[in-house]
Amino acid sequence: MQDQALIKRALELHEMGKSIRQIAGELKTSKSTVFRWLNGQSGNGGNALPIDLFAIATNTQQSINQKNKYDMENNNEFNKFEREIALKRLQLEHELELRKLVQQDRELELRKRELELKHLEKDAISRQQQIEERKINHGLKVWIQKERANLDEVDDEEIEMDLATFKRHHKVLRKLWEQVQQHVSVYGIDTEAHMGYDNLKSLMEMLNEELGNAMEEKDEDDEDSDITVSYEYDDDSIEFIENLENSDFFS
Repeated sequence: MQDQALIKRALELHEMGKSIRQIAGELKTSKSTVFRWLNGQSGNGGNALPIDLFAIATNTQQSINQKNKYDMENNNEFNKFEREIALKRLQLEHELELRKLVQQDRELELRKRELELKHLEKDAISRQQQIEERKINHGLKVWIQKERANLDEVDDEEIEMDLATFKRHHKVLRKLWEQVQQHVSVYGIDTEAHMGYDNLKSLMEMLNEELGNAMEEKDEDDEDSDITVSYEYDDDSIEFIENLENSDFFS
């Protein structure tokens, strides 16, 4: 029984990593005896190592080895899984960054397109404004030329014409005046800074008054061709007509 206890102790020390020499020194026996114990041979007194004790020791070491192997495999699997997660996270972050860049490119392209459209729209409005102003300028010049011819005939004194002619003359200017008012309203033109606007307005008011006076004096039986309308320009109106002859109303 004492040998079996020593043998068991020797096996335990061997599992702990002790050398045969260290085991022999601790158990106070020879190295050859320890060697036989560890290898299942008979020891002092001819006693044999119990098979079940040796099996337990062997199975214990195998279990430890198996556990270490299992732990190592599990650690490898876990590390592999962690690496896969990390790689997937990087891929998702990369895809997200690419999507952000694509979205930014789309927004920049959209903004660029909006600016281009605004620029084109602004150019189109500007061209349309110029076309309308050229038409108004031309119409006013034609009217002024006729009125200037009337003034030249009377040497800048009173202009006289029959009511029918005056109505036609007045109608042309009235339409031009309506176009001017609509134009300055649509394009936001500052009439206070427009030098000719007040002059044209005053001229229109003068002719409106002359037309009103002529219509009041007209009897029901009178023909327009039988009624004479006379009017005279003041110095400011004469200056406006002269300036308009040499330049454009919208310039």
